[in-house]
Amino acid sequence: MKRDAACVIGVLVGDQNERSPYVRALLRTAQERGVVAYSVTSQALRNPDNDAVVGYGLSTNFGYRMQPLPTVVYNRIPTRREEVSPVTGAVKQRLRDQGIPYFNERFFNKREVDRALRDERATRALLPMTMTEWNQQKVEQWLEEYGSLFVKPIAGSLGEGICRASREGARYRLDTRQGHDVRSYFYTRARDCVVACKSHLGGAQCIVQEEIPLASHEGRKTDFRVHVHRTGYDDWEVVAIGAKVGGRDGITTHVHSGGRVEEARLVLANWYGRTAPSMRDELEAAAVTICRALTRRLDENLGELGLDMGISTEGSLVLFEANAKPGRAIFAHQTLRRAGLLSRLRVIEYAQILANHHSMAGAAR
Repeated sequence: MKRDAACVIGVLVGDQNERSPYVRALLRTAQERGVVAYSVTSQALRNPDNDAVVGYGLSTNFGYRMQPLPTVVYNRIPTRREEVSPVTGAVKQRLRDQGIPYFNERFFNKREVDRALRDERATRALLPMTMTEWNQQKVEQWLEEYGSLFVKPIAGSLGEGICRASREGARYRLDTRQGHDVRSYFYTRARDCVVACKSHLGGAQCIVQEEIPLASHEGRKTDFRVHVHRTGYDDWEVVAIGAKVGGRDGITTHVHSGGRVEEARLVLANWYGRTAPSMRDELEAAAVTICRALTRRLDENLGELGLDMGISTEGSLVLFEANAKPGRAIFAHQTLRRAGLLSRLRVIEYAQILANHHSMAGAAR
C-alpha cells in the first residue's frame, strides 16, 4: 500500500509515560523520517481546541505545544486502569465518530487470547493445557496429573500475581511472588495448596495452565520474547527475538522477576548447533500465525505484538502470553538495539499505512 507522508501520528499515553524514553525515541525517529508525531493524553485529546490539541513533541527541544489533530493514533496507554477509564473511553468513541483510525486498541487478557487461539486449528497446538474458568476440584486433579501448574491473573502483566503450585513427593508447594522476591509455602494436601493459591489472588479472575518443562540455558529455564510488527493487510514481520533466562529462584523468566535477556541466536545455537536457523524460522512462522489469528479474532487494526514463547524439553513450540502493549526490555540488550530502531520504524510505517487506507476509504465514499 502507498504510505501518506502527510499523516500526523498521535501517540496516546497516560500520565506515567507521556515523556518515557520509548515515547521520546519514537518521536525522534518520526522526526528523522519527516513524519509529524507527538504524544498526547486522553484528557487533552478528549477536548481539542479548534482542531488542535496540546501534545508533547519535538521542535528544537521536546516540549508541550499546540499540535494538529492526528490522522492516526497509536495507543500506548500503560495501565489497564487508565485504559478502561471514562475519559479514555470517550476518546476512543470520538476517534470512531470522526473516522480517525487507532491501533493496538486495548490490553488483551489471557482468557480471551486462549479462547481465540484455541478456536483456530493452526494455533491450537501451540497452547499449553489451560483452564479458563476456576474449578477447585479440577485444579486439584490437574495438580495431581501434571505435577506443576501456573495460576495467572487474566489481567496481569510483567509476571505480577502469578502463582506456581507443584507436587514434591508427599507434599505440595506454592510459590508466590512478592515484589522481586519469591516466597514458598508447603502443604500436606493438594486441596490446602490450591485454596491458598486462590486466596493469594485476592479474588482476581485467573486462568490455570500446566507448567511446560522448558529447555534451559546455563541451568536456568529459558523462553523467548518475540516482537512482531504488522507491515500490511495480513503481513507481519518478526523484528526481534530475545531469549529470557530465568533468575535462580524466579517463578517466571520475566526480567522484573530476576530474569535477564540474552541473544536468542546464541541460545538457539547452543541448543541446536547447525540446525538453529531452522528452529528460529519455525519460531518466527508460529509467531506470524498467532498474530494473524489475533488480528482476525480480537483487533482488526492490531499493529504490534510481543509474544512470550518457549521451546519444551521435547522440542515443541508453546505460546504463554500475547501482549498488545509490549514492553521494550529486550531492546536494551546490546545486540538488539538496532532491532529497537527497526521496531520504531515499523510503528511509524504502519501508522502511515493505516492513515492512508482510511483516507482512501473516506475519499471513495
